[in-house]
Amino acid sequence: MSTGTTDAGMTPPFQKAEATGNATVTQVGRDYNEHHHRYERSWQYLRGIGVDAAELDLAEHAFVDSAGPGGSGQAALAVSRLSRQHERSHTLVLCGEAGTGRRTAALHVLLKAGVHKERIRWLVLDWDQPRTEQIPHTAGYGFILDLTGYSGLDDDFYTGLGDYQKAAQADEAFLVILTDEGSWNPRTLANVPTTHLVRPPAQQVALAHLRHRAGDRVDWLTSPPLDTLLTEASQVSDAARLAGLIAEASEDDRDAIKQQFTDWRKHLEDWFTSHSSEDDLRERALLMAAALLENTPADIVLEAADKLFEEVGGVLPPGGALAGRDLRARLHAIHASVVGEECISLDEERHGLAEAVLKYVWQQRPQLRGVLLEWASQLSAPNGIAVRHLGRVADRLVQLSLLPGGSTVQTVMSGWIETGRAGHRQLAIGVLETMALHPDTGPGVRRWLYDWAKQKTVSRELVSAVAEICAGRLGQKYPRIALTRLRVLASRDDGLASEAVADAVRALAKVPEQRILVLSEIIQWAESPESTTRKAGASTFLALTDITDTALLPSAQEPAGDPTAELIAQLFIRGWRAALEEPSTAAEAHARLAEWLDSPALPDTLLMPITAAVLRGHLHEAGAAGILVGTSSTSDLGRTRRRKLFHRLIAEQTLSHATSDSDAGGDTYPAQP
Repeated sequence: MSTGTTDAGMTPPFQKAEATGNATVTQVGRDYNEHHHRYERSWQYLRGIGVDAAELDLAEHAFVDSAGPGGSGQAALAVSRLSRQHERSHTLVLCGEAGTGRRTAALHVLLKAGVHKERIRWLVLDWDQPRTEQIPHTAGYGFILDLTGYSGLDDDFYTGLGDYQKAAQADEAFLVILTDEGSWNPRTLANVPTTHLVRPPAQQVALAHLRHRAGDRVDWLTSPPLDTLLTEASQVSDAARLAGLIAEASEDDRDAIKQQFTDWRKHLEDWFTSHSSEDDLRERALLMAAALLENTPADIVLEAADKLFEEVGGVLPPGGALAGRDLRARLHAIHASVVGEECISLDEERHGLAEAVLKYVWQQRPQLRGVLLEWASQLSAPNGIAVRHLGRVADRLVQLSLLPGGSTVQTVMSGWIETGRAGHRQLAIGVLETMALHPDTGPGVRRWLYDWAKQKTVSRELVSAVAEICAGRLGQKYPRIALTRLRVLASRDDGLASEAVADAVRALAKVPEQRILVLSEIIQWAESPESTTRKAGASTFLALTDITDTALLPSAQEPAGDPTAELIAQLFIRGWRAALEEPSTAAEAHARLAEWLDSPALPDTLLMPITAAVLRGHLHEAGAAGILVGTSSTSDLGRTRRRKLFHRLIAEQTLSHATSDSDAGGDTYPAQP
């Protein structure tokens, strides 16, 4: 497959290329006639995102290379494989367990191999099954593909790497694959150089980072109380985190650095011990409210604390806001500060304390988990006091889901969606959406969404929630993954998700950067040989033809004559044809196409060629005749367009017959103007 890729690692939206496999898309001319050239699907490649400059800086100047066989550095060996003059490789596998620094090693290898910093890209895994056809090979770029945990890589992926290696070599592109020992098993199907990484000593990593970032603080790491924090079992990420805390500290407060590195465990143990009387319960509630709503206005935090206090059976003293101690005294008791416009913060003076508080309570008081979730839901309900801070609450609950017993969060969220309570549902969708995007919880939650979409006994509330999540941030980052789940929803026999799917695909199609992707995927469903998928695709396509939403119409994105506009128009032609040919959607498709002819939202220069291309060769069908005749309510604009369209199609048909007769030796006719 040819490429001609752009700086973003994607093929341009308009080019001449031969596509392979399912990548066949017809190139179009200005009048939307089909030609023999083919499109390569411009959206088929994984999206690449740039790397943070600070991370690149550390990979270049503070990388610790563990010694491999024979004493040579493992990363140095990998660099040589990408840099040598003879038998140079353009693909490489870095294999190792979590915590061996594979991510930093990949950056270091690419930099040392000569790839410019601005041309290194992380690949966003917007797929349900890895496919080598989706891996970009842009000239001069280096891509990092993290396949950790993909134990089910099929034979096609391994064999496809051979073709990819040839393409990468031709384009002078590089690919580094990150994987673990249990996932990578190419057998004899692929010949890709593999470097097995061993975890470098955490102390050495921390020292290297400090020498580069804050050389005058290197001794902090080797003196009390920080000298005992890193052990032989410490992860590389722990070392990098400790070095970062030391380098970023505003003053020489090493005890605070230790507290933050250990999640303030000793501080919280001491605090809860010293605040264990009945009179301290309101302050405990205030501490948890401040932790959940970090950097939120004081009145909201105080009211949230009172609600938690009541939730556990406490009785507020008479006098309301006049009762009890002043704000300053209460904040002093929980070690919080007032920042900005009277917002309460635990992190201002003790970085990371807010997250640490919720972790501590979750782990030390498991009987409170249900209470905390219910409380958070009440606060962020549509009329709740913290409704404007739903995102912050969702982020906190996702952090709890990563802890032991965290599966409770996911189970409760799915239950809340089905209860029908608006407050519960709103928070649950926000939490699941955040979990679906999180690097740790994401794969599992995305699988849950797929399973929910497929279950025959699932409720309307749950399938609607799946569609809503797919239409949001999940669909922005992983549009293919979102569309796969929407396809499953659209294929349901019970029709529970039809409206939700229509709303979701309309939302995704309005994003200019992914409009062609969405259209192409849906039309591929509509042209599927499998009847269920074909019906789902045809009905879903019709959701994108709504004339009341001009952002969905072909002319809304690019001016007529632009290659992207022509491709969008051609995709609409294919979609209309598929919808008209599918018996279950034919009647609705004819009605929708008639609405297009009556609508002033589409200019004639765009509408007439599209409609002519759709109806060409179908004039004998009753539905097509009905479109051209119109009804008693047809507008004047619609009648004018129908006359022009009819004469155009008849003229084309007459010319076609004349050409055929001429080829057979009959009479000849002049070409129509």
